[in-house]
Amino acid sequence: MTDTDVASLVEAVRSGDREAFTPLYRENVRAVHLAVRDQLRDPERIADAVQETFARALASLDKLRDPERFRPWLLAIARHTAVDIRRHQNRVGLEELNDDDVVTSDTTDPAELAALRDTAALVNGLVVGLSQRDALALSLVTLGFEIADVAAALRVKHGAAKVVLHRARRRLRAALVLRLLAAGAGIRCPELGPIVNEGGTTAGARHAESCPLCEETARRAIYG
Repeated sequence: MTDTDVASLVEAVRSGDREAFTPLYRENVRAVHLAVRDQLRDPERIADAVQETFARALASLDKLRDPERFRPWLLAIARHTAVDIRRHQNRVGLEELNDDDVVTSDTTDPAELAALRDTAALVNGLVVGLSQRDALALSLVTLGFEIADVAAALRVKHGAAKVVLHRARRRLRAALVLRLLAAGAGIRCPELGPIVNEGGTTAGARHAESCPLCEETARRAIYG
């Protein structure tokens, strides 16, 4: 892909052509992966950093002065994103626990399952950044299975299955934010970009789930 092609795609995304984002993503995702891998070693963190990089780039795409310099600009964002994630890697979260570290529980959380199903339905099966195991867990929940069923299918403890589903939902929410940021400029929520720039995809997803304009934008972007 030539610099001129890249510039044309960037301008198309800026103008609201969400389909133009796909070739930009495919052309640069490997380079972004390599850039964040220099700072991070854990595959899960690398996958998160890749999604976060593209979300931040989309949120600030209007600030790119020279569209032909999209890749260097994107890789700079990737390195900063990886550093931010590495600085916070000592924070212990549910998604960071290993199978043997999770206390087995027989309690399911209907609200969490319902939220996961809603998010999965909204992104219409999008599983960008999910491992094969995570994608299988997501498919089972979307079809109506409970956490105990997911644990049995994956041959892991109940608590570990909850970790997998928690990670899947986080990745789906990040994918949803990418969809929103790449959606038509005419209906894009003016608050989403600054929120993602400030707090990342997690903050963006929280906003999107409570914003009527973001919900409408997502449905138009996904379902037409």
